[in-house]
Amino acid sequence: MTVPAEEEEKEGEPEAEEEPIDDQDSEGIRRQDEEEDIQTNTQVQRSCALLDMFCIHTSYDSSDDSLDYSDIHPWVRHALRCNVKTLGILNYCDGKLLSVDGYPVPFTSLHLKSVYLCKFSIDNRFVEKLFSGCPELLHLELRHCAIKATMFCSATLKILTITAADRTQDDPEGFQHLVINMPNLICLHVEEIANRNLRLLDISSVESASVYLNRFSFGHSDVDCTILSALSNAARLHLMSSSIYEDVVQKVLLRDLPRCGIFSNLTSLALGEWFFSDGCYPLLYLLRRSPNIEKLSLHLVKHGAYAYDHHTNSANATADLDPTCEGTGTAVNCEKLRKIKIICPQGDRRVHIIVKILFAIINPLPKIKIHPQNG
Repeated sequence: MTVPAEEEEKEGEPEAEEEPIDDQDSEGIRRQDEEEDIQTNTQVQRSCALLDMFCIHTSYDSSDDSLDYSDIHPWVRHALRCNVKTLGILNYCDGKLLSVDGYPVPFTSLHLKSVYLCKFSIDNRFVEKLFSGCPELLHLELRHCAIKATMFCSATLKILTITAADRTQDDPEGFQHLVINMPNLICLHVEEIANRNLRLLDISSVESASVYLNRFSFGHSDVDCTILSALSNAARLHLMSSSIYEDVVQKVLLRDLPRCGIFSNLTSLALGEWFFSDGCYPLLYLLRRSPNIEKLSLHLVKHGAYAYDHHTNSANATADLDPTCEGTGTAVNCEKLRKIKIICPQGDRRVHIIVKILFAIINPLPKIKIHPQNG
């Protein structure tokens, strides 16, 4: 069932007991459905006032799994005719992705500025039609969507959010590059896109970026990515990863490090476990190129702590390195750095290694706070 946000059903009413349905009842139900369709079409085709925001929620009825975009399309057309500025389609059907295949121009508007989609299938055709059909689009948020597209290119977009999708049969097969080319983008949030090697091209205007990577983020460790090196103008940068012992992510990012320039605008930096490789070499490398950094957050995960405790046979399991080893011996001048926060699992024995290196290298040493996390 699909309802606009302002017409959601009331909750809390008792459910009627189910009774057997005979042929006469079935005919009545079909007639009722037809009347509801006529009523809906009449409602969405009438003249309308201008809209700032229009949101559609979909819910799943186990007796009918035929929901598709055709059920929503009349309402979307209605909203676009009303020159809506913000459009949301939030699909709450378990395992059911919506697709606009068969709709030549699903979103076309000179007024639409923000689009929020949940559980959609996103391919190149969809992306191209969206950006070409909405020349004023500033904000795009894709939550739990299957990303089949290989290119996001827009000259107008300011905010882009893509969060992790639930694993479904609609996931793309095989790894391909996902290129994001948006010269006027200000805020970027990308989270664990399945089977896509992320490449950031012209995003030189980005001020705030959050990128979450795991072992499924790259096809192999020889992937040539541009993530860090494309974000050198950011003021706030979060680059999270899974355990250091899943080494594909760290190898890919380490290869990108030498391309990095000076992060002259960077004031807040948060890093996942990949920073821990080679005696915190990536961390120290970035600190040396961030003269205005004020806040630093380091995130350790439970899997990494477990692997360290059980002497994982990985080159990085011997991360208990002397802080004066090659590559970490030169002091890092961090005059503006006021706070270092280490978020870690309760009892993570790697924390003392990090603190030892920070004490030996950073000058002047700021306040260090350790935040143990349970679970």
